[in-house]
Amino acid sequence: MAGTLNRLSAARAHLRLVQAEGSADVLREHLAKLTGLKSSEIATVPDSIPAIPAVADDDTIVPASENNPAVQAAEKRARAAYLRAQGEHRSLLPHVDFAGQYALLAKYNNYDVFYKNYQANNATLGVSIQFPFFSSVEHQKAAQADADAIKAKRAAEAARNQVSEETLKLQHSVRQLQAAQQVAELESEVAQSNLDATRTRMDAGTATIKDLGEARTQADDRYLVLQDTNFELQRAQIGLLRSTGELEKWVNGGN
Repeated sequence: MAGTLNRLSAARAHLRLVQAEGSADVLREHLAKLTGLKSSEIATVPDSIPAIPAVADDDTIVPASENNPAVQAAEKRARAAYLRAQGEHRSLLPHVDFAGQYALLAKYNNYDVFYKNYQANNATLGVSIQFPFFSSVEHQKAAQADADAIKAKRAAEAARNQVSEETLKLQHSVRQLQAAQQVAELESEVAQSNLDATRTRMDAGTATIKDLGEARTQADDRYLVLQDTNFELQRAQIGLLRSTGELEKWVNGGN
């Protein structure tokens, strides 16, 4: 029985290792395609990874979602649509254009033959006044621009609200995983202490091989749970950084 439990623990650890290596290979291949490097040339340097910042309070994390790239892009589109609508309305105002032209007419072009009153120096002045507000087409363009501006504004508000909600959910998820990490860490410490105690009892002759195998299996299980919790926590923290627009700053080491 003890041998079976040991093999089971080893099989579980091997399964987790294979899964992690598979995910790492996929990500490495994807990064190689983005950078143009060979996947074999890409390696992780653990010391180069900066520490993930702590989770902020609700009052600071939600406004930070304004730095989200999707929100910023939506707000810029809304601003562009608003300026375009303003331009369309200003185009309805009367237009007054002044024009002037000067010409030096030469006789070798036979101007003196075609014109009764020939003068070499000629100047022409003109004024053009337009009233676009009488044009239904211009009014339709302005109305369409107003509709596009309202639509873009609503889209920006929807994007902001969606990102804020997602950011808040990620924040609570991070806090829950932090609590779960503490529990998993304590359970791992308790299981390791139990394993040490069982070894002591084994040396004293008050414990069996079965007791030792069960204690080792429990310690291994708790350790694997702790590693899984750490991984999920780090993934949630990175997702939170991406949602708040702080991911690039974190990657650059806070610079």
